[in-house]
Amino acid sequence: MDALSDILQLVQFKSNVYFRSDFSSPWGMNVDAGPFAQFHLVVSGQCWLQADNFAAPLSLSAGDIVMFPLGDSHWLADDSRNKRTPGKQVVEAFHNQTPLFQNGVVSTTLVCGHFEFQKNLAHPFMTALPRFIHIPGTERRHLSWLEAATNVIIQEAGSDSPGSDIVSRRLAEVLFIQILRAHMLREKVAHGFFAALSDGQINAALALIHSQPQNGWTLEGIARTIGMSRSSFAARFKLLVGMTPMNYLTNWRMQKARDLLRERQLPLIDIAEQVGYTSEAAFSRAFKRQFKQNPGAWRRRVTHEVAAV
Repeated sequence: MDALSDILQLVQFKSNVYFRSDFSSPWGMNVDAGPFAQFHLVVSGQCWLQADNFAAPLSLSAGDIVMFPLGDSHWLADDSRNKRTPGKQVVEAFHNQTPLFQNGVVSTTLVCGHFEFQKNLAHPFMTALPRFIHIPGTERRHLSWLEAATNVIIQEAGSDSPGSDIVSRRLAEVLFIQILRAHMLREKVAHGFFAALSDGQINAALALIHSQPQNGWTLEGIARTIGMSRSSFAARFKLLVGMTPMNYLTNWRMQKARDLLRERQLPLIDIAEQVGYTSEAAFSRAFKRQFKQNPGAWRRRVTHEVAAV
């Protein structure tokens, strides 16, 4: 399994498409800061977008895609002077079949939704996520894989065809990855987890760790497998990822172990072996160093918390 797919699986990534709707002028909506990564596709027309860290409102046109991976607050409107309705109210009205902004000449058609994932994962992927991504329509059309995913979502969102809701949600999950790919291509970041994913040899090392965490990997063994010297591999991995390969391996093993403890009632020795430890004692010591609690106590606490909900 590649690293990004494995991470998204662990954080229980999923998406939700709120609506595809025609908005008539004047219209505007506020989107509060929240736990989800919000996204908007401009199907037709144009509008303005503003967020707290923008120097001035950004003009969006047909074909543009925007995403706020960290859930920052923002607003959209066809005119910056318009009164703006809370976004939750806009979504609720649409699902109650009483959509807002329907009287007048249509100025903008939007597809809006969110991407949901656990943000408490202690992983370089989380720190690499930018606050804002904007893929202009002119660029999107040159990225055939992004263009294809976007066009099908636009067709399915709001469709009455059987299964359209689940199709649009699944395609939105694909869209999240495609947006990140486009961001990596256009920004050409030199450091951070996305830079590591774009580096052929370091990405290959990440794939080894993620696909075979149970292996008894050594620094020399990974370096040899991906065709690098031990010293060059260690230096480049730390430069891009922000931690040593062995620290990354341990960190990922512990994240996987925590997920197994939460989701499955396996004996501790079975979990230990699945994440590369031959003894329960060694696994417990590593887990306690990471989470300040031994795995048995951690599982009992989480089980109690879930039962209390």
